[in-house]
Formats: sequence, C-alpha cells, structure tokens
Amino acid sequence: MTMHMLLSRLTKQCQTRIDQLRQRVLGRVAVAALQLLLIAGLATLLAQTYFGQAIDYAFYDQELKWSRQYFPQTVAVDPVIVGLDEAFLDSIDEPLSLSHQHLAKVIEIISASGAKVIGLDIALPEKRFESLGSKLDPELDLHRRLLQGLLTATSQSKLVAAKVWDKDAHHFRESQLDYAAVLQTQDAAFQALASAHLCADRDGKIRRFPDHECQPDRVNTSLSAEIAAAYAVRQSWSGLINYRLGSPFNYRSMKTILDMDAQHDDLGLRHLFDGKIVLIGSTQDYVDILQLPVPLARWLPESNAVPGVLVHAQALRGMLNQGMIQTLPLWQVHALCLLAAFFIFGKRIAFKLSLALVALIALASLSFLLLLQNRCLPVSSIVLSLVLASMSSISLQAWKHFLDKQKLAKAFTGRVSPHVMSAIMQNDAGAMQNSRREKVCVLFSDVRSFTTMCEHMPAEQVVNLLNRYFSLMVVAIHEHGGTVDKFIGDGLMAFFGAPNALAYPEKQALLAARAMLVALREFNLEITAQGFQEWKIGVGLHSGEAVIGILGSEERHEYTAIGDVVNTAARLESISKNLQYPIIVSDVVAAAVGPDPSLVALSEQALKGRSAMAVFGCEA
Repeated sequence: MTMHMLLSRLTKQCQTRIDQLRQRVLGRVAVAALQLLLIAGLATLLAQTYFGQAIDYAFYDQELKWSRQYFPQTVAVDPVIVGLDEAFLDSIDEPLSLSHQHLAKVIEIISASGAKVIGLDIALPEKRFESLGSKLDPELDLHRRLLQGLLTATSQSKLVAAKVWDKDAHHFRESQLDYAAVLQTQDAAFQALASAHLCADRDGKIRRFPDHECQPDRVNTSLSAEIAAAYAVRQSWSGLINYRLGSPFNYRSMKTILDMDAQHDDLGLRHLFDGKIVLIGSTQDYVDILQLPVPLARWLPESNAVPGVLVHAQALRGMLNQGMIQTLPLWQVHALCLLAAFFIFGKRIAFKLSLALVALIALASLSFLLLLQNRCLPVSSIVLSLVLASMSSISLQAWKHFLDKQKLAKAFTGRVSPHVMSAIMQNDAGAMQNSRREKVCVLFSDVRSFTTMCEHMPAEQVVNLLNRYFSLMVVAIHEHGGTVDKFIGDGLMAFFGAPNALAYPEKQALLAARAMLVALREFNLEITAQGFQEWKIGVGLHSGEAVIGILGSEERHEYTAIGDVVNTAARLESISKNLQYPIIVSDVVAAAVGPDPSLVALSEQALKGRSAMAVFGCEA
C-alpha cells in the first residue's frame, strides 16, 4: 500500500468521523433548541391566561407601591380637582339634577380666577328644564343659566366636557345641541366633548391609558387627552397610566369655591386656579368609584377604590410631566423568556434551585429598575418559563433517578439483604462504607455431611437443591430482621442488629433459627418425595460487638461483619453435631433471650482457637 493510498484512507476515515460528530452535535443542538422553544412558547401561552396576568398585575402593583413609597416623583404641572361632594349637596336646596345654576357659578368662578383649562367629568344634562324652572322661580331658567356659565367660561378658559357611553344603546349619549354648539366654538386644536370611558383590566383595576383601542367605538379620544391638548400638549398617547407620579390627590369642594366667592376671596381663588388645569367631578363615596392599583385619594389613604375623576387627573399628570409607562417591546420579553428556558439544562438540582432563586431576585430587581425609568416588564412569561424549565428538568431527573433505582433494585435483588438494599436505595451506602462497631447477634448454619451426601450427584442437581434450600433459609432470616452476609458452600452467615437496629437481636436470631428448622422440615418433605436423602443442619448463635461495614476493593466489595463474635458463632455451629442439638447458642445469647424452656444448659465446651464457654442447646 503506497503512502498516498494510506493518507487517502486516513483522510476518508477522519472525514467520516467528523461528519458523524457534526450530525450528532447538530442533532443535540436541534433537540435543545426545540426544548427551549417549547418551554418558552408554553410559558408565553400561559402568560395570556388569567393566572399569568394575575402574576403581572400583582408584581406591577407591588412595584408601584414601593416606587411611590421609596422613590416619590414630584410633578411640575399638577391638575386641581374641584369635587362635587356631600358637603356641596347638603348646602343647596335643589336636587343634583337641578343644580345647574350652582355648577354654572362654579365654572364662572374658576374661569374668572385664571384657569387655563377646565375639564368637566360631569355629564351635561340631556333634557331641558325651562318649564320646571319657571314654575319654581319665574326669574330662573336652568338651561339658560348653565348655558350662560359655559359661554362665560369659554370666553376666558378652554373648556372640555365629558361624553358618557351608553352601554344599552351602544353609543355615546348626545349633549343638547346648544351646549355642544357653545363648546365647539373654542379652538379647533382639541375636542370640546371627549370620552370619559376608562378600561379596566381583567381583575377590575384601571391601569391602561384610555387610548383609541380602549374606547368602545375605537374612534373617540379620552377626556384627559383632550384636556392636555387644550393645554397645548398634543400627541397620540398610549401605555400605562403613570401612577408613580405625584402624591395622593386632595380636592376643593364646590361648596368651598362658592363660599370663597361669597367672601370675595379673589386672591385665594386666583392662587388656586390661575394658569392651571381644573377638573370638576364627583368625589362622593358612592358615585363613579373605580379600583386602582394604588391608593390615590388623600382622604382615603388606605383605599384603592377612588372616584373616577382622580384617574383622569393622574393620566394628566403623566401627559404633562414624564409621560406614560411603556411596556417593553415583545421581542425583548420573548428573549428573556427564552433565556429563562435554559434552566431546563443541568443536573445538579440543589444548585439549579439556588440559581433559579437568584434569577428571580435579579428579574425582580431589573423589573423595578425599569419601572423607575417608566418602563414596564411583564414578568409572568419569564417567571413561568423559569419555573417550567426548572420543574421539567427536575421532573425528568427524578424520573431518570426512579428508573435508575428500579434498575439498581432489579440488579441487586437476591444479591443483598432487603435492609442493605433499602440503605442503597436511600443513598445511605456511603454511610455504610464507614466501618463502625455495633452489637450484633451472628448466626452460622451448615448442612451436615453435605459432601458425602452429594458425592455421587451431578453438579447441576446439587446447585439446584442448594438454591431451593437457601431460598427457604433466607426468607426465615429476613422475616426476623436479619441480614444475610454470605453463602459459604453449603453454609450460611447472617447477623441481626445491622444495618437496621433491633431492640432484641438475640431473640430475633433465635426465632430465625427455629424458623429455619421449620422450613427445613418442609424442604425435606419435598426432596424425600423426589427420592433424595433428608438434610440436617446445625446452627450456631453468638452475640457481641463486631466491626460492621463494606469490605473489599472498589471493583468488588460486600457488606459484612468482622470480629471474634463471628468466629465464635462459627465454632458453635461446628460443635452442634457432637452435642446432638441442631441449634447451639452461647451463654451470652441465652442470657439476652431470658428464661426459655426450650434452651437446655450444656456443659462448658472447648472451642477451637478460644477458651471454653458455657453453651445451650435448642431442638426447635
């Protein structure tokens, strides 16, 4: 093979590997991108629901309260509110519907005091009352008196009156032609009749500026916008009403204005109104009450429910000072939403949750800082994206962890005792690696004359019989809280008291030994029916301290007990045949068990490798 051919083959192999790697990377990138888009898309959809909007409302309202409390914003131009309240109604003899002369008088006083613009958040009468007025007082004409007041005011101030939307008729209620004619004689730079309609969000609170999209006919402009236009501030307004601006409103009662005029307090009136915007509206506790995100009435310091005239006044504050609060462009919100979706990646749950908490705090801080710049960040889609990504990742890892545990349980079932398996499943295996001294009762058992009995049997048959035998013995041990340590040919070692603590490990060990003899009888019935010889076993029990832990290397290890107590139990089992008892227990075990007629005291027995000790025998 020439060098050229060799290089060509290597180049092709490298190119193939590079193509495979590229496809694998592109595949993973595509899957990751799909996951991000799914999380961000679902979060965006959820943000449009009532639940998502409720998150935005609550977050935004709280930020407004903090902003007003800790970062108050003064205003250079502030409207003055004149209220139609209970004090005024109590001071006049006529009902409100016939109070034309008093309203006209108040308008005249305000205009004469130098008000630049007067806004009427009071619907003008739809019917005339000349005849009624003539009957009450020949010199009084209600309609003409109000018309005269409007004419007088328009000669000195700009006047904007409210139109009210008729929900039943689906149109704005028309004012009388002569009222409208008088109002329309003013400067064409603004509409003298404008909509007083306000739009509530899904929770019933007023947050949005009443722009064209808010108006029920999608045509009329709002009362506050036309008042601002009359004040020579005209533009197309939209966004959120800037509730950050100014302190809570106070108002002057119409009765106070009339009293000041009666007292000829011209200086005080001019100080109140000269060069200013004046809004006249109801400030009664039960008329035109609206829910706002913040308290706005000084006379109702704890209430978010305030008269509607205050909403128009707050909208004017925004238009005449810093403008409306604008929502961040959608692409920026979607970008943050997509960024939050990255929390779907990563495997360390505790770290991820901590990082998610930091991200939420950072998001809240960013949102608040933006609000201080009159920008609103809708957080619901971002928060939901963060939560969905984190929960999806945690759920996926939990599911994988569950599957891993199932695989682990399947792999170890039958290889370790249930208590050891439970410790492994509960991630206590690490603690089990730390060896410690525990008091345990060790059980050794062995099949007598097993070698001779199986000498002429096929190996497969021997293994089959041993498996059947051990299955019965292991059940007896596990049912009494024991841990099977190991199988040694036809022998078995188990201990009681670790890793699961037992109040009386000696009693449990003796009960298990007796259960083993009962199980052996059932086993013998089965095998003798099949033509095999009966099996006999010996069991030795001893109690004491042993070192318990995982012994071995990283590649191969086992959970076991080491110590003199283990050796002694093995020696006791070995003398059981000579003593003619299937169960031999040490005096330590007998003392722990207490009086038991089934335990027969035997003479001291010499045990290989240790001094003689008193032992007890047990038949069953």
